This record gives sequence, C-alpha cells and structure tokens, in this order.
Amino acid sequence: MNEGGEFGHLIVERSGGIAGLLLVWDLDIDSSEHRESIGPKVAELPWQGESQARAAGGSGADRYVYAIESRFGLVRFGEADMPGEWKNLVEQVREITEPERRRPGTE
Repeated sequence: MNEGGEFGHLIVERSGGIAGLLLVWDLDIDSSEHRESIGPKVAELPWQGESQARAAGGSGADRYVYAIESRFGLVRFGEADMPGEWKNLVEQVREITEPERRRPGTE
C-alpha cells in the first residue's frame, strides 16, 4: 500500500499494430480528479512476480504490447496475455486521458 500518499504518474504505452506507432497515455494521478479511484488500485497491483513473468507474450505481427509504468514498477504484457486487473486499469486510463502518438524510438 502507498503509505506516503503520493502516487505520481502512471504511463501506459501501447506499441505494435500495423502502423507500428507508439501510443502513450500519461496520467498524473495526484492531480487527477480520479485520484481516489486509480491511486490505490495502482499501489496494490502486483508490480513484481507473475506480471513480469508474463511480459514476453503477445509479440508478433500486428499485435499490441503494453508497457505500464509507475513509481511502483514497470510491467509489460502482450495484449492477449494481460491479466484482468491490468486490463481494467488500462481501460480506465484510456477513458480518462488522450494518448500522445509517437514514432518508436522517440521520447
């Protein structure tokens, strides 16, 4: 659990697909009106262990790979292999904020 009270940024990156573009959703949880619903959820997710072990799945042509990063850690999932609690988080972030489109290899 997050005892300090600050959640920081949550960054969701989706790479892959036909065009190969990278979509990035960057949510400042602490200044978001959704802080109380997203912050504790992010703090309680399993940032180590099982989620890391499943990170390699989903690679291949026209498939999406997600990288999810916060102050609590970094995980990667193939879209088809993403556990439900992570899918719910990604869907919630995608509803709250607009993505930034980037070319792979750019900041």
